[in-house]
Amino acid sequence: MHKRQERDRKYLEALEDISQTLWRSKKEYGLTEESHPQALRLKEIEEKLTRERRIVEEISLPCRLILEHFSTFLKKSDHVIGFRLGLLEVGKGILNDFSIDEWGTIYLEIGNIRLGWHDKDYQYLFYPDKVILRSYDRSKPEIQLIFNFAFKYSKILPEFNDLTDHEQTLYCHPDMFELLEE
Repeated sequence: MHKRQERDRKYLEALEDISQTLWRSKKEYGLTEESHPQALRLKEIEEKLTRERRIVEEISLPCRLILEHFSTFLKKSDHVIGFRLGLLEVGKGILNDFSIDEWGTIYLEIGNIRLGWHDKDYQYLFYPDKVILRSYDRSKPEIQLIFNFAFKYSKILPEFNDLTDHEQTLYCHPDMFELLEE
């Protein structure tokens, strides 16, 4: 946990430096014409920087583990995510991107589907190769994310060994952290 916190601090400082440089450059070079394609691409870079800060600062530890894990196979065609909403098996596809909007709303772009949830409204059940998101509001369906790139392959589990103690972690399969103890 301390290693993650130290890395997070450095990462946030680096993101702040990059953001400041981008803002300063836009001002210095007069790149404020918002409808120009290049200005739109700079705005997209700013949004990605904001997303990166939100991963560290605004979302829960369980949700962060999911997104950090998914980052390891983002846009890789040999790793797919299957997803279900309640009893409806919606499909599977390549994870093309994800975003975090204000107030912790997460969106996954899987194939041509955009799947979203509000982090604070869900509890997380972790298994080696899937995650179930269960809403506090029982009228909302569960979301299941099934993937062929198990958590152990991304090598980030040691940084999340305090996951089981988090208030939004409803269940964590014993096999997830068993290998870390050896």
